[in-house]
Amino acid sequence: MKNLSAKILPAFMLLSSVLLLYIGVPRFLAELMLVPGTPIYEQLNLGEKVSDEDLDILQESREQAISFVDHPKAYNQLGFVFILRAQRADSETERDMYAQQAITALKTSLQLAPVNTFAWARLASAYMLAGPENNEKAVEAWRTSVALARFEPFSFLSRNHMGIFLFDSMTEEDHAKLREQINLTYDWNRTQLRDYARQNSLVEWVAFLLYEHPDKAAWIREK
Repeated sequence: MKNLSAKILPAFMLLSSVLLLYIGVPRFLAELMLVPGTPIYEQLNLGEKVSDEDLDILQESREQAISFVDHPKAYNQLGFVFILRAQRADSETERDMYAQQAITALKTSLQLAPVNTFAWARLASAYMLAGPENNEKAVEAWRTSVALARFEPFSFLSRNHMGIFLFDSMTEEDHAKLREQINLTYDWNRTQLRDYARQNSLVEWVAFLLYEHPDKAAWIREK
């Protein structure tokens, strides 16, 4: 029995080591591939503009990462790259192509990590870019993003903007959620909300959605 144990234990340890290498090395390589694009992604998160060349680096790094392992973060960020490319597209055909690529990447990300509120918000944006025939899907994605994280300051402004864009495709319940999001944004940082509304010609929309709070609506309209 001792001889059998002495033979089994090394074999078990060897097998465990091989399994760890099999699982760990691809993930390590995937994380390594993300590195070149990470500073660019951080710039985008800060609202800074980046060049098409930088987008190329970001896209390539994320595509290399997912060639090693299904990586939800890489798919999510790849979807974001395609959204930006769709927004910069020179033609409707090019825009639709990138929008569909964004949808595919983001849906894959959400299959791997379904409770990521940011990925759901990006999916809503991708559906919007894909054309008005996708507005119902965009609303559904927007609704899911809100449900997963009702109070998410980093998503407030984009959620509000998307909600206004999709207003006519929403239900009354969705309108109530949008009004709540606008109100939460005001309470969190009213100056940022007013600045964003002015920059994007949304002052009257924001004031309208704050109609239950006349003092807040008046402040948004102040010159």
